[in-house]
Amino acid sequence: MSLFGRIAWTGAALFSAAVLLALLVWKPASQENFTARTDGLLRDTERRFGAIATSLVDEAMTFSASAALAADEQRALAIQDLPLVLYEDAGGVLDGERFREAVRAMVTDPEASGARKHGVVRAEILDRTGRDVAEQLEALRRAQGEEAARHGEEAARRSVAAWGGMLLVLLAAWAVVMDRVVLRPLREATAAVGRFGAGERGVRLDPTGAAELSALGRAFNETAAAVEGTEKENAELRTRLEEKVRERTAALVRAARASTAGTMASGVAHEFNNLLSGILGCANAALEEKPPSPVEEPLAMIRKTAERGVGITRALLRATRAEPELAPCEPQEIFAEALAEVRPPGGIEVVGIYAPVRMRADAAMLRQVLANLIRNAVQAMGEEGRLELRVAEAGGEVLLEVADSGPGIEHAVREILFEPFVTTRRGGREGAGLGLFLADRLVSAHGGRIGVESEPGKGTRFRIHLPSARDS
Repeated sequence: MSLFGRIAWTGAALFSAAVLLALLVWKPASQENFTARTDGLLRDTERRFGAIATSLVDEAMTFSASAALAADEQRALAIQDLPLVLYEDAGGVLDGERFREAVRAMVTDPEASGARKHGVVRAEILDRTGRDVAEQLEALRRAQGEEAARHGEEAARRSVAAWGGMLLVLLAAWAVVMDRVVLRPLREATAAVGRFGAGERGVRLDPTGAAELSALGRAFNETAAAVEGTEKENAELRTRLEEKVRERTAALVRAARASTAGTMASGVAHEFNNLLSGILGCANAALEEKPPSPVEEPLAMIRKTAERGVGITRALLRATRAEPELAPCEPQEIFAEALAEVRPPGGIEVVGIYAPVRMRADAAMLRQVLANLIRNAVQAMGEEGRLELRVAEAGGEVLLEVADSGPGIEHAVREILFEPFVTTRRGGREGAGLGLFLADRLVSAHGGRIGVESEPGKGTRFRIHLPSARDS
């Protein structure tokens, strides 16, 4: 369900629950309270009218008794004052029958003044009773009005309190729901974005809840994963680029140095070659005349030294004028020819790992390079060790490796190893330091590159990267 739908349904449900609760709880309580108060008024009215009736009965009984007593007294006085002479016969004797009739008439027909008095008293009692009843009814009406007013005010207060309380409860529930449904996920998303922006990686959101928030969580997770993947790729690319830059920079520096040295060496070699050729010619001519022994030995040393100088100058000239003639060839055969040229001692174990690879190269130049590397490896190991020769194809290139188990090369020497006149030979061994310089020039002439890996005490490995026949 969408976020808007969740909020709308939640609000409707809370409002409906509030209305239902108000109808079920507060309204019945108000009706019961009003009914109880009305019943109380009725009972109070009943008690008051009972008291009025009792008072009327008491007054009526009192009046009747008083009236009877007054009548009896009046009759007694009338009988007492009755002239008996009127009821005597001629002999002066009281006629009982006539006297009884007179008394009976007197008792049964009282005086009109007594009847009038009785009517006045009765009217006064009725008037007093009417006034009391009217007063009680007026008091009851006032009490009912006051009670109705109090009930209305109290009902209004209770309604206001009830709806106000329900509104507060509704707002509190709404705030809780909004916090859980909207605000909390937004806070978590904001915190996750802040942490991710601060550099913390691996931060993810739980893609649950409303559709919009779930989509937001999935989008953040996908974006974070994409950014982390891009950063990782950039880091790898940066590392590879830095390595390439270092390699290319070293190659450019080496090429610049080699070019400068080659140009200088070419001129120097040409001039020295002429001088050495003259010296060598004179030494050969003198030796052909069979000089005496004390002279022959110095002349032989002169010829040997001149020949060595001529070889060095010719090597310099070849390095500065390298122009390979490319043709299909087998790297394994070139390794075999170079190995046969060097002839390592029997104490050195030769291990060949050759993949079936074909390439285009100048076989003579490549044999010279490999023979020089094998010779350096054999001289570094001495009479025993392990020589590993390897041919492989990797990354669209042909890889040639020459590795030895010798003493290794210092880091400072590795940085200038392919510059001219740099040598690592020890113990007075001959070497002009042009072998690796010449190898680098010849490999570069093939469009390849040469590198070295070495640590003191862990041997040395030279790697030559050349274009494969597929790319030619």
